[in-house]
Amino acid sequence: MDNEEHQKGSVTYNDRITDLPDDLKCNILAHLPLKEMVETSLLSRMWHYTWASIPNLVFNERNFMSIRELVRFVDMVLLLHQGPIFQFNICCLNFTHVPMERWMLVLSRNEIEEITIRSSLTYRWRICSCFFNIQSLKKVYLKYCTLILPHVFRGLKHLQTLHLNGCTISDNDFEKLVSHCPLLENLYTSNGKYGHEKCMIDVFGSLSKVETLRLGGAFIRYLLLRGCNLELPLKFEHLKELSIELAVHNQNEAYVAFFLLQNAPNVQYLSILNRPQGPDGLMPIRNLQNLNMQKIAFEHLKFVLIDYSGSVKESGLLLVKLLLSAAPLLEKVHIKNYEKDFEFVKKLVSFKRASKEAEVILFD
Repeated sequence: MDNEEHQKGSVTYNDRITDLPDDLKCNILAHLPLKEMVETSLLSRMWHYTWASIPNLVFNERNFMSIRELVRFVDMVLLLHQGPIFQFNICCLNFTHVPMERWMLVLSRNEIEEITIRSSLTYRWRICSCFFNIQSLKKVYLKYCTLILPHVFRGLKHLQTLHLNGCTISDNDFEKLVSHCPLLENLYTSNGKYGHEKCMIDVFGSLSKVETLRLGGAFIRYLLLRGCNLELPLKFEHLKELSIELAVHNQNEAYVAFFLLQNAPNVQYLSILNRPQGPDGLMPIRNLQNLNMQKIAFEHLKFVLIDYSGSVKESGLLLVKLLLSAAPLLEKVHIKNYEKDFEFVKKLVSFKRASKEAEVILFD
């Protein structure tokens, strides 16, 4: 009797959320900031350590009352974490009192694949030497950091993507870093300090595996300052996507664009962003009209995007004309922000095309 009463009085509460598979719980928690993820898990004993297997860790100083609280939280997460860590992302204005070297050592033992470190312009963080020994790295994003390679640097053998935004690094270290990443496919640099600008040209000789290349106006102008005899250390045999910012009406800069294309025979996607042309001070070193187009062919070029973002002069149209005449596999040419002018459209239609499939599409 007592047994029956006990059974009747015993109630088991099951709910769908508690009994969810662990991988589904992880997917749900992954949509929350890491701090909220941990706090949410504490509400349920069944979910208590579900967060500990999340492979992508993102920390932002703004979510904490102080640097000390941030440090304690990161320490706890790394200590209790179970399983692999694929991504480590941290944003902190001042890394002075942050034990980054200790964290990098922990990450190096977890086969980390992607690291993002965002510092501030005022308090640039010097990347610790152990960072350069993490051989599992595939993607690195650094903002306002200082990079000094260790004396013994064996390279990052699996690195495919390197983004440096506002970073400081010497010429020799920059060239050494890039040349010792044999699988590097994407290199992005902006607002950085690399010693002498000549380094940027020398580094080109190490980009044999690069597939995507984006060049800003400052670099195009630097190429111009090298004078008429432009030479690059190699052809970009693996380059498939090229994005260039230039003044399309400037004969000098337009010539540089064609020069780069000639050194990238396998480019399939070309993007040209027009920028306002300021005072140049340079006489035209080459005239596009004088190019021998019989010797120029962009055999693999399929897609071209040109964003004029301003008035279109005769020299700006000439760029389109030359591309249409030298790309036998060209499929589409997208032209954005052009002047809505009948003469403009009339000239576009009259241009000869090496590809019968080439289609010119105009966007507002």
